[in-house]
Amino acid sequence: MKSDDVKRAFRANRHERSIGDAPSLGRVARMAGTGLPKGRVRRKKRSGAGARKSHFAILSWSILIGVLALGGMGAAVFIWLRMRKVEASATANRNLNTPEMVVRVASKFPSPPEAEALQLVNRALAVRDPEMVAAYFRPGEASPEEIVKFMQVLESLDGIYESSRWVGSIDANGLSIDGVLVSSKKAEAMGERIVFLTPNAEGVWKADFEAFARIVKPSWDELLKQGAAQAVVRVYLAEDSYYNGPFNDDTQWVCYGMGSLDTEELLTGYCRVGSPQAEALRWMFSKGEKLNRATLEIRRVEGGSPRQFEITRVLAEDWVMGDKPFDEGFK
Repeated sequence: MKSDDVKRAFRANRHERSIGDAPSLGRVARMAGTGLPKGRVRRKKRSGAGARKSHFAILSWSILIGVLALGGMGAAVFIWLRMRKVEASATANRNLNTPEMVVRVASKFPSPPEAEALQLVNRALAVRDPEMVAAYFRPGEASPEEIVKFMQVLESLDGIYESSRWVGSIDANGLSIDGVLVSSKKAEAMGERIVFLTPNAEGVWKADFEAFARIVKPSWDELLKQGAAQAVVRVYLAEDSYYNGPFNDDTQWVCYGMGSLDTEELLTGYCRVGSPQAEALRWMFSKGEKLNRATLEIRRVEGGSPRQFEITRVLAEDWVMGDKPFDEGFK
């Protein structure tokens, strides 16, 4: 099943959701003479003392107007500074409220050059000796023997290897991650699988085995055919709107379609509104992607259909596990 099939299968559901008056001049005084009767306008001869008083009055008013103007400018500057302070405070609060898990931090170790990354992946794909596993893989909970066994059956799963293509940085969970897309051909159909490269504590880049193998615990067969009560799954997620059974109240639950390239079955997952899981997934979809990879812990709920599950944990944004669950950053 190609990734395009996963996209088409989901029922993606988008949810769309003056300046001040001119300054008042006050009451404008009448000009001299405008209130006199028509005809002859009386003129008074000003004495020297009167002229001095007039000049003094003009000077006083000029000083007063200047003081008022400076006061107005000072008030404007004060208000501007207060606004900047409030804005800076709000930004700081937003930064404090942003979960540490979702803040992208510059890696201490630079990504390997494209040619080096492709060479590393090709060597990892060729591993058939358990003693060589540690040199190329971040094993997770898998043993070297389990990794070798998977690599031996990979061709029967995906087909004959065709090519590898570097896709660049896909950092998640506070980890530095680079991706390489491996293409294979099986019965005239092309299949794809991503190799996730990440550095260890010493800065050595290796392939994350569990993410590459899309490990599910227990297996898809145990979960879907044998009815296992809960599981950890690596899936593609899309926003959905199927509310039914114990999840029929859309004011209490958020719905997502879940799919995997390793099973034809399409599942529906639900998280409680306002829960850390709902907030973690909401943040993931806020970046605009219609389809996202995630590692989830899911469980069955009494009264639900065989393909309905509650999402109880969001363990990882994408398929590479970090040091702590991804939804811890949203509590």
